Amino acid sequence: MRYSLEHKAQNHEKILSTAARSFRERGGDTSGIGTVMKKVGLKKGGFYRHFKSKDDLFVEAVARALDETGRGMVEVAKSAPEGQALRAVIERYLSVGHANSPGTGCVRAALGPELARKPVAVRKRIEALLEAYRERILPFMPGRTRGEKQAKIRLLFPSMAGVLMMARVSPDAQRREQILMEAREFFVKCFAAG
Repeated sequence: MRYSLEHKAQNHEKILSTAARSFRERGGDTSGIGTVMKKVGLKKGGFYRHFKSKDDLFVEAVARALDETGRGMVEVAKSAPEGQALRAVIERYLSVGHANSPGTGCVRAALGPELARKPVAVRKRIEALLEAYRERILPFMPGRTRGEKQAKIRLLFPSMAGVLMMARVSPDAQRREQILMEAREFFVKCFAAG
């Protein structure tokens, strides 16, 4: 049975959004093609009508996750009081809500070590996606020059991702909250204090 292009596009979208969430929740290696397709209600064999390989799905899922997170961070920054955009981003990023929601949160904090183990071709594609993400946040970074802002963003966001990842490791909710609070205070002082 042939399906319309619209139906195929809808299935592609379902696969992609399910993978973006599932990969962040369980990892890309744990959430195999079969797992993702089953969650969507499709057969594993249909996967290759939508993606050339699992790496292609992985990159598209990372792109989706970065887009979602980037849009959220820009909204937080734009709705912050004047001069408080970066502080608001830091506070949102290092929040308990973000820590408790890996499936809808930062892909670097959820998949960082896995991203580093991907083949070079995949890592190059992901680095281009990360660069686009950084460009979205760049207007909210302090600094006199573009280069200074870029250097700060390349340090701030991977550092916050590491803190978020390690906070998630803690099984104690109070300890997790303390880690996040201390990190928020530190990063606000170092990057966003006016």
